[in-house]
Amino acid sequence: MQIRDPIHGAIAVDQHEVAVLESPFFQRLRRVKQLGFAELVFPGASHHRFLHSIGVMHLAGVAFDAAVADAPWLPAADAVRLRRILRLATLCHDVGHAPLSHASEILFPTVGQLAVPGLEGEDPTRQARHEHYTLKLMLDSPMADVIRKAYAPLDIKPEHAAALLHSGLRLDDEPFAVAGHDMRGILAALTSSEVDVDRMDYLLRDSYYTGVKYGTFDHSWLLDHLCRYEADDGGVYLAIEDRALYTFDDFLLSRYHMFLMVYFHYKVVCYDQMLRRFYAGQPDMIAVPPDPEAFLRYDDAAIHNALDAHADSDPWARGIVTAQPLTLIAERDPHSHRDPVEGIIERLLGEGIDHLTVTSKGALSKYRGRADKERTIYVRIQPRVGEGRFIPLGEATNLFKRYADTTVLERVYVHGGDADKVGAWVEELRAAAPAPDDGATR
Repeated sequence: MQIRDPIHGAIAVDQHEVAVLESPFFQRLRRVKQLGFAELVFPGASHHRFLHSIGVMHLAGVAFDAAVADAPWLPAADAVRLRRILRLATLCHDVGHAPLSHASEILFPTVGQLAVPGLEGEDPTRQARHEHYTLKLMLDSPMADVIRKAYAPLDIKPEHAAALLHSGLRLDDEPFAVAGHDMRGILAALTSSEVDVDRMDYLLRDSYYTGVKYGTFDHSWLLDHLCRYEADDGGVYLAIEDRALYTFDDFLLSRYHMFLMVYFHYKVVCYDQMLRRFYAGQPDMIAVPPDPEAFLRYDDAAIHNALDAHADSDPWARGIVTAQPLTLIAERDPHSHRDPVEGIIERLLGEGIDHLTVTSKGALSKYRGRADKERTIYVRIQPRVGEGRFIPLGEATNLFKRYADTTVLERVYVHGGDADKVGAWVEELRAAAPAPDDGATR
């Protein structure tokens, strides 16, 4: 079977994968938009997580082929099996995603209530995230039964794929061990790391559908120059050839700029915060049950229906339904906007004016500094003369140092009717504020 994709062209899907994507739990992703409220700002951004997940699976196969090419110790049959596990994991990585926005995860039950097999060591009182729902669907639901039946002839279990999505998942066997080599590290890194195929796809896809260029990078060159680092302890880890380092830098910057220019667009984050305020005012509106069958009904339409039902009585729902976000009155960022946010908020509170404050934090890397050896990336340095060597990615590029600080965007919004009322004294506070400290990306 082939699926036509505007990003990657024709994507081949085998019969085992077809069984998974035809299951109701995967089909639900057709009803969950990839970028939620971004569609209200970028009208082309109506794409969904269904095709994104298929694109990630496709890139996973391409990346695997490049990274393990010519491994003399890896038999062809084992390579095929591991490749299928990786594609299954990446195909399923978003099946538990909440609709519209990460804000909807506030409606999830606790980890203990969800009761994911193999994760008994996690704090049962913490709120579940979409990653937990993904594991629940893969391991303890009718979807898990579909995976078991489809992949049983290949000696692949849903636990094998789930282990690549969550490093804390316990396994009863060793599916990643081959000829004295442990492949879990390289497979986990391709699934989720500084160079994972998830972000490769969503950057290209989101850039295409929003009509911007920030997310574009030379993904073919980067994929072609993936390789592996075989450690003395038998672990096999993901690596990049030094010829692709500038491409990696561009890839990392593409993600950084997409966050600042698209994902953190001032209207998009306003809608997200309005949804949070709506949820806070309707605590019993729609609690997401831990039952996988009931989770099937939890999609974008379910939230929109709830918003429609409360639009007459709830101003937050009404603003979302009518596509009328609050008005941005103040903003502080590392560049041109340096408004005295604290003073403005204090005045709003004193005047009793309802408002939203939104802080968005953009970091170049979300993995740097984490103590997760499995997902550590290496660079193969190949001199013109002499032996090659491997070094950690952080030692091969200075980009992490140059962008070590977190970029903080702070915004203040009021309802449209209050914008004119506060405009004059916002200008007064702005004029009276001391000169900004130009050092502070914080």
